[in-house]
Amino acid sequence: MAKVLRVAAVVVAIAAAIPSGGTSLLGAGLASAGVTAAGGAALSAVTTSLIATAVGVASGVVSALTAKAPAIEGSQTQWTSDPNTDAKILFGRTGVAGDVCYRKTRGQPGHSTQNKYQFIYSDISGCGPLHQLEKTLVDKANTSFSSDNAIGDLHNRVYQAHQLGECPEASELAPAGPWPSIPEWTSANKTSGHGAVMNCFVFDGKGDETFTQVPGMLWVWHGVKCYDPRLDDTYEGGSGSHRADDETTREVSYNGWIQALTFALAWHQGENGIRVGGVGMPITSIDVDSFVEAANVADANGWVSGGRISTGDNKWEVLKSLCQAGGGEPVRLGATLSCIVNTPRVSIGMITRDDLIGNASVTTTQTRRDRINGIIPTYRSEDHYWEQVPAGVVRNSTYLAQDGGIERTKSVTYPMIQCEAGETPDQVAQIAGYDIANAREAGPAVFPLKPRWLGYKSGDCLTIEDTPEFGYLAGKDVLVLKRQLDPETGSVVLTFRTETSSKHAWALGLVGVAAPTTTAASAVPVAEAPPEGEWTASTTIQYVEGVPLGTITLTGAVEDPTAEQMLVEYREAGATEWISAASLSINTTTYSINGLSTSKAWDVAVSYHSELRLVFEEIGFFTTTWDTEQVTFDNTFMTFDRA
Repeated sequence: MAKVLRVAAVVVAIAAAIPSGGTSLLGAGLASAGVTAAGGAALSAVTTSLIATAVGVASGVVSALTAKAPAIEGSQTQWTSDPNTDAKILFGRTGVAGDVCYRKTRGQPGHSTQNKYQFIYSDISGCGPLHQLEKTLVDKANTSFSSDNAIGDLHNRVYQAHQLGECPEASELAPAGPWPSIPEWTSANKTSGHGAVMNCFVFDGKGDETFTQVPGMLWVWHGVKCYDPRLDDTYEGGSGSHRADDETTREVSYNGWIQALTFALAWHQGENGIRVGGVGMPITSIDVDSFVEAANVADANGWVSGGRISTGDNKWEVLKSLCQAGGGEPVRLGATLSCIVNTPRVSIGMITRDDLIGNASVTTTQTRRDRINGIIPTYRSEDHYWEQVPAGVVRNSTYLAQDGGIERTKSVTYPMIQCEAGETPDQVAQIAGYDIANAREAGPAVFPLKPRWLGYKSGDCLTIEDTPEFGYLAGKDVLVLKRQLDPETGSVVLTFRTETSSKHAWALGLVGVAAPTTTAASAVPVAEAPPEGEWTASTTIQYVEGVPLGTITLTGAVEDPTAEQMLVEYREAGATEWISAASLSINTTTYSINGLSTSKAWDVAVSYHSELRLVFEEIGFFTTTWDTEQVTFDNTFMTFDRA
């Protein structure tokens, strides 16, 4: 028994060193093999305080059942300016505005007070180098650059240079342009290890086009590079040059589990290998196999992860958000970081009544508050310029019927789940579906078992023997959530929930409903001319002191329900410019243009104005002179583009 207690003491002490957040998942004084403590007395004190509760159903035991959604602070689409902000880490492909770390203005020599040029340095992500900058949006418009100068309408108005974040950088980040120099920006201003953008905005008050304010900037990046064991031929089943201890072999990854694994390993830079982001765990303290299994599931389901986190965010919350995008969650397995992914499973063992040691604790249902039947998931949408937006509600009709038709819905934010332009948010719907289904599973159940169960771990599927002693759980499959060791009896304590196989087909078959988008209308939308005959024209000639003066009289009515104003215009036939005759109420039924020369032919037009459209009807061309009482018209109707 003394040996059992000693082993239990070490396991419990190591587990206690894995915090729910903070600087590291493992205490600085603990190693992955041959665990030692800072001092024997300290280890003994930790052990003494924890043995009594090692096998109790503590508040954290049911994290897989009732865990809150991961919390990641801040908005990545807002251009922030905070000199004290934490460094950021960019994952996958995502849109980001960056953090302003430098902002200066200057004028041309001799005109230093004009501040014609404004320079802004935007930090995108630490832990470089990043993979690539895909595109730049200026005031939400896709903008390309040639030799640092914008192409198109912003030419000579916006300049840009960027860096991926090599460590060290070869030179300072500075766009090429017409200015003599950038204020207080020298070769000493290298930002090694950070993906970044430097812009210059030109304010020219004498030009026809100039900025009234700095335009909104958004960049689409492919983020940090990650270690993938499947691309490491020293890992069993792997193939490739990746190495866990060589960060130069890493590549960009869009898989949340690979991102989470790398975040646990961390990123290091400089000659001394300083940790600049992530947890900093040794690879031997990570259940790599569980992350590989989960990564394969995510790839098979088409689940990807992207977004930006802060190095100041709670590290456990970051791991949760990355794993959430992959359809699961991280778990603590003794002194090891492991994970559970939602996927169909086959039972690999049966728990019989002979395996029990002592009394089992079983919870047959979760609280009514937790037994939801619907989720409104929030995701990041490229169609909405990478803002987080709510998708359509995900609801299970069977659960709704079980609840008597009462909707039990909650909103959940999935910070690292995104939807690319033109696609439906199926991923967030499917993972929300799993969250709904898991909230209906029974548990937690806590079974103290014989030592032979020590080899089973979180994520394993087992079957409970179909015998009356097990009551509600008899004959059911269960999913292991947690494994502990009872230091008093030497028993293995497994905590699990029921596992219903039918939920997988339902969740994986869900199709997301995207948040609605709006399309900006053109200034002058295309519209058909009013029908022929809506307005007619007649002419008369009056002689004033022997001089003939022509009058054109329009008769009709405005039938267009969107019209807000009527405009009458005329011009000499063949001329390009129109002359405004009158702006009239839409209730007008007749109007005359007087004093026209009868020696010329004239064109007349009627237009309807509204906020929605602008329509012109050309009434006709005068093809004869004014030497008769009645002029005939060529009834040709046209639509004019007045833009």
